[in-house]
Formats: sequence, C-alpha cells, structure tokens
Amino acid sequence: MYWKEDIKEENFVIPDNVVDAQFSIESKIIPIDHGYLLYKAILKLIPDIESKNTAIHDISVADGNGWEQKIKGGFFYPSRRTKLTIRIAKKDIETLNILVGANLEMDDYSIKITKSLTPKLLSDSPILFAKYVAHPENLTEDDFLNFCYSEIKNLDIDVKKMMPGLSREITTPSGVINTRSLMLADLRKSESVKIQEFGIGNHQLLGCGIFVPQKGIEQVEAV
Repeated sequence: MYWKEDIKEENFVIPDNVVDAQFSIESKIIPIDHGYLLYKAILKLIPDIESKNTAIHDISVADGNGWEQKIKGGFFYPSRRTKLTIRIAKKDIETLNILVGANLEMDDYSIKITKSLTPKLLSDSPILFAKYVAHPENLTEDDFLNFCYSEIKNLDIDVKKMMPGLSREITTPSGVINTRSLMLADLRKSESVKIQEFGIGNHQLLGCGIFVPQKGIEQVEAV
C-alpha cells in the first residue's frame, strides 16, 4: 500500500489567536431561547463587545446537539458542569474579566458567573457542528446548503461534506431569526480552525454560526 501524508497537515499546530473563554456559572433555570437575553446582559457589562471578534456560545445541556430532538420554547436547568463560553481574540480576553462575579440579568432569569476557567484552544477536528446557522427566510434544505457553501467559500474553503439538521427560531425584539443546524465533515485541520475562528452568517453574538468539534456522524445518529 502506498500512503503519502500531507506534510503541512501532519505538522499543523493549532494557533491561539482565537480561543474559547470559559466560565463556571450558577443558575436555577434558563429559557432555551436565551440567545438575545444573554447577549443583552453581557452587552450591559461590556458595551464595546460588538466591536470585537467575539461570538457567544449557546448555553445548553445535552439535547442531541439539536440534531434529532426538536425543542421549541421551554426551559432547562443548568448543572454544575454547565458553562458560559465566549469565543474571542486572545488579545482581547482581559475584556471579559469584568464578568467574573457578575450577575447576568435576563428579564425574569439570571446567571451568576462564579469563576473564570482556563481558555480552550480551538479544535483541528475534521468534523464540526453548529447548532444554529442564521439564514434568510423560506429556504429549502438545498437552498440552505447553497447558502452555507457560499459563506464558507468566502473563507477560501471548498467544503466537501455538509449535512443540515433541525430548524429553530431565535426570538428578538425586532423579529424572529431563522436558523438551522449544520454539520461539516472531511475538513483539513487548517480549514477546521479557520471556520471556527470566523464562523459563518450573522448573529454570532446570539449564538449563531459558531462551530464546535463533533466526534463523528455515528455520535449524531445515535442520539
């Protein structure tokens, strides 16, 4: 058998210019549709967060990664392992220090940020998953895939495999944001990191277009 490794990929080192800042939290109950409420609460403490390369991850408990289990409305109950994660340029990470010890007021709900954890590097996983990708209204599944392909192509990446998942809505005062989940596969290490660094689509401060590593298609199909 002849097997030639991609030398550039074999020696690839994950850069640390963008990281996932993580925080331990305490909260009794959080609405599942909390993207806008969380963003506004953080914005009060960090008014210039919109000017930074920042994305606020959805806070969630295990629910099949939004792939098989459709949840509309409702609430969930954070555990001690539940975290707040904010993807941010490493040079700006000290901006988030003000969050430690703060209470994020989200209308009738609140989140206490108890401590800052060690920031995590992005992943070089060949499989990535985004729970929410914001998209224009009334897209068919094929239209959605074409939209995502175009967004990723803007990063100079020719994605090989995409699989759409569940449609969900994010509520904001100005209207509903239409989203759908998306899995990408067969990514090169450098492509995977780049997609995580930049994300795709709009509303990343509301949890959209943010990719995280996925162990495999089998993991998704098993839930």
